[in-house]
Amino acid sequence: MILKTDRLSLRPQQLADAPALFAILGDAHAMRFWNRSTISRLAVVEELMREQQAAMADGVCRYWTLVHEEDAIGSIDLSLIRDGSAELGFLLRPDRWGAGLASEAVRAVITHGFGALALTRLAAAVQTENRAAVRVLEKNGFRLVESRSVRLADGQSRNCGFYLRERGP
Repeated sequence: MILKTDRLSLRPQQLADAPALFAILGDAHAMRFWNRSTISRLAVVEELMREQQAAMADGVCRYWTLVHEEDAIGSIDLSLIRDGSAELGFLLRPDRWGAGLASEAVRAVITHGFGALALTRLAAAVQTENRAAVRVLEKNGFRLVESRSVRLADGQSRNCGFYLRERGP
């Protein structure tokens, strides 16, 4: 399902989006707050996307590509969908940061998740140093429920905040 906002189209992710996603996942600046290191080969992103496509077919995840002015600029997802809950994740190309596009995309996915998908809870995790992502979550009604140190894939530990948004009455 394609989701629309004032400035964005969120369309179901396609393998053809791999180069746009690779531009983000391969950028050290864009990935500095993620739990994985940068990806150095397009083929790795393509394999990751094939796995995501399979998860979408199984109904446990939804991945959308963010399109702004006909340009694929990021990705947003609901993963681990089960028992009325899902985890929210998003990433955006650095040249599009600070324009409110992430907040706009998150708002659309929340509306879809609580509406069409009948979810009752959304969770998100973010490194506490990533103040921009924290603001996106808080602007969209997420509340901090826990903060703790987490060991990342690269072996380093980072402080992470765990956020929750529940469907209102």
